[in-house]
Amino acid sequence: MQPPFLSLTLKFHNLFRDDLLKNETFNRMYKNLVIYYFSGTGNALTAARWITKSAALKGLNASLIPVDRFKKPSFPSQEGKTLIGFLYPTHGFSLPWIMLKFMLVFPLIGKQDAFLLNTRAGMKAGRWFTPGLSGMAQLLAILVLKMKSFNIKGLLPLDMPSNWISIHPGLNEKTVELIIERCRSIVENFSEKILTGKRTYKGLLSLPIDIAIIPVAIGYSLFGRFILAKTFISSSDCGNCRLCEKRCPTGAVKIVDGRPYWSFKCESCMRCMNICPTKSIQTAHSFVVLIFIVLSFIPYSFWLSAIISKYLPGAPAVASNFLYDASRWSFKMLFIFIAYHILHFTIKNRSINNFFTYSSLTRYWRRYMAPGIKAFDFRQKE
Repeated sequence: MQPPFLSLTLKFHNLFRDDLLKNETFNRMYKNLVIYYFSGTGNALTAARWITKSAALKGLNASLIPVDRFKKPSFPSQEGKTLIGFLYPTHGFSLPWIMLKFMLVFPLIGKQDAFLLNTRAGMKAGRWFTPGLSGMAQLLAILVLKMKSFNIKGLLPLDMPSNWISIHPGLNEKTVELIIERCRSIVENFSEKILTGKRTYKGLLSLPIDIAIIPVAIGYSLFGRFILAKTFISSSDCGNCRLCEKRCPTGAVKIVDGRPYWSFKCESCMRCMNICPTKSIQTAHSFVVLIFIVLSFIPYSFWLSAIISKYLPGAPAVASNFLYDASRWSFKMLFIFIAYHILHFTIKNRSINNFFTYSSLTRYWRRYMAPGIKAFDFRQKE
């Protein structure tokens, strides 16, 4: 049996300890949350809203800032401790170029706590939720933010429903609902930790795989994304509402000769395809096949090797290989640009339009928008 004074001492000790823990938690709490996001079809925006809702419940001042068509990134003046979040989709196992540019030119604001959340292509096979892959989506962002003296507090890859309709059919409504509910729970747990100053690095769990697929991510960033930009067409169902042009986050869609035209600035975020009210935007799969067939028969590799050998006979192997790869990349880009330009102006012919439209798999596939997200949510802001 404890002496009365010892029992009283322990009670005061426990009370004091509880107060210390409460004060420690309070001191770690942020006063403000600022989230910069890029979202194609609403996955990253949905996750951002979940986090801001958790922040509001904790009494934080929360700001959601889209990076669409930004001119000069700025950091809002805030009183008190601020947490900054960068949310974006994963494109080709890397972060979208628009978000990378935003981070590179983001102002130096000293030591600031930040977190990264990248949405990935989540799917479901039977009872199993299948994850996507991050690749460079977080690794490159970490490198950039570390160079700007950010203190990374959290990393979360979030497997939201895949929206890459060019590659696969859209998910059914029930599957989307199940994936969304699972992701909501994950984000709420993540928010509970980072909003109270704790660290959580779930994104590092897939680090070995992410490092292994870096070459694929580099290939996509340097070549693949430009090919995908030249695969979109509009069918005869186009009502000329110009919603694709108005809501394109990078300004890549232009109306040329009365039809939508996609430039190399396209991020393949799938926004235009999924918000089109007439579902007239398609991926021209047969055009892609024709491009690869023609390129496989053009002996450009032989020509380039012969030219380099003739004019740079004594060049080091490294220099020769670099010139060869750069020349081959340039030739392919020029060829794709010319071929797409021809496609754009010949597709006005109804027979040609019908051929590329009805041979497109996207004509028969579902579209995808994150639940609760409408085209209006993508109105341009700076």
